[in-house]
Amino acid sequence: MATKNIAIVYGGFSGERVISEKSAHLVKQYLDPSKYRSFLVDIDHHAWTAWHQEVSYPVSKDDFSAIIDGERIQFEGVFNAIHGTPGEDGKLQGYFEVLNIPYNNCDVLSSAMSFNKLTCNLFLSGAGIKVAKSHLVRLGEAYNKLEIIEKLGLPCFVKPCDGGSSIGVTKVKKEEDFDQAIHYAQEEGVDALVESFLDGMEVSCGCISIDGKPHAIAVTEIVPANEFFDFESKYTAEATQEITPARLSEERYNEVMRLTEKIYLYLNCKGMIRVDFMVCKDATYMIEPNTTPGLSDASILPQQARYAGYDLSSFFDLSLTEMFKKHSSGH
Repeated sequence: MATKNIAIVYGGFSGERVISEKSAHLVKQYLDPSKYRSFLVDIDHHAWTAWHQEVSYPVSKDDFSAIIDGERIQFEGVFNAIHGTPGEDGKLQGYFEVLNIPYNNCDVLSSAMSFNKLTCNLFLSGAGIKVAKSHLVRLGEAYNKLEIIEKLGLPCFVKPCDGGSSIGVTKVKKEEDFDQAIHYAQEEGVDALVESFLDGMEVSCGCISIDGKPHAIAVTEIVPANEFFDFESKYTAEATQEITPARLSEERYNEVMRLTEKIYLYLNCKGMIRVDFMVCKDATYMIEPNTTPGLSDASILPQQARYAGYDLSSFFDLSLTEMFKKHSSGH
């Protein structure tokens, strides 16, 4: 069987770029070279660059190809490792759709809808998924912080409506810190989303498509080093604990697994995703879905895959196999 040319795209235009690069290198390390001829492709504002044996080559945006060592490489498939824009919000997916190049994660609509936290919450709450109470503060619009605090209470969380990796997120405990939190969130995103505080256990559940059906992988309990699971806790703080399987009752554990599969179906996801929840006494609340989850050594999904009995080579291969299967069937 001939090997397929796979572009592992990484980088992007957001503060998550550094995490994306780590994810891409891990994927490159584990993709089966007998099946895939893989190339790291860095996408940033200035240039699109393919890397081969530590040498860079420009990528043509006309047809997503590159001349590497005198050979024209036409990329036949894409493993998307871009967290944030343009790889997680649907922009890059639209480009690949136009060129009819298969990619391994969610399509334009699913990506765009899940990337915008308010849109996603409104859509999924209509399907019975519980989410925190929230209030949107649009960039440049006046807002009444006392009314928002009265509605949502303190502490509350202020976050970019369209960001990830907890960049730009603040836990606001005092009224006098509210305005700065709004400003901080809007610097990282466009609009700021204020959410009520949920008191419970934070967990995360990975999910992947197998034969066209979602299969939840495992539930991980998150005990952050800091007051919440912020960027430092996720990627640099050694004291953060990520415990797989989560220390939940069998009933609550299975509830999170089934909710994850339900969200996967409602959002019409593809490939691998990860959904974050807060398990509270009264109910389980979705925090957010991640349609391009982190795949670095420090990331949760690779930990869950190993716990579920996958080696990473077969796990990543599963994602690409599903991708080509869907593409050949026209879906």
